Amino acid sequence: MLRWLIGGGREPQGLAEKSPLQTIGEEQTQNPYTELLVLKAHHDIVRFLVQLDDYRFASAGDDGIVVVWNAQTGEKLLELNGHTQKITAIITFSSLGSCEEKNQLILTASADRTVIVWDGDTARQVQRISCFQSTVKRLDVWLSGGNDLCVWNRKLDLLCKTSHLSDTGISALVEIPKKCVVAAVGKEL
Repeated sequence: MLRWLIGGGREPQGLAEKSPLQTIGEEQTQNPYTELLVLKAHHDIVRFLVQLDDYRFASAGDDGIVVVWNAQTGEKLLELNGHTQKITAIITFSSLGSCEEKNQLILTASADRTVIVWDGDTARQVQRISCFQSTVKRLDVWLSGGNDLCVWNRKLDLLCKTSHLSDTGISALVEIPKKCVVAAVGKEL
């Protein structure tokens, strides 16, 4: 049985189903999903979904909250609170701990001009970075971009910063071979 998990949030009162589990009718013979499970935890638009591992995923959005979900059951496992404005970027990666205790880390950026590193297993804030002069709109492992392009090491020490690229800010980042970074700023790269 396959499930299609979706996040609910802004439907008018009284329209919400009594059961969070809905059966998809047999008239959809080409649909491999047999159940629809509506997940509710957010208070505003959900803009990001990221897979943490084979069993968990996270959602984040305009309410500034990250929710970690069980991918099999739809159960809410953790709620990460720390941002005061909407989340503008999210990325995951494994920590540098020893092989036995490798934790999944979640990095979130927000319109509140902060980046928070979370332990995805405990919801603990590992580190909070608030040295940004503008909203961080994109995250890549070791790169961040808004009106500034920042390069970080694995301990999240700032290695390099280029400021005031434009009023529109960086809209996309990619690391390419030969230790180069391409940043999209407006119509220019």
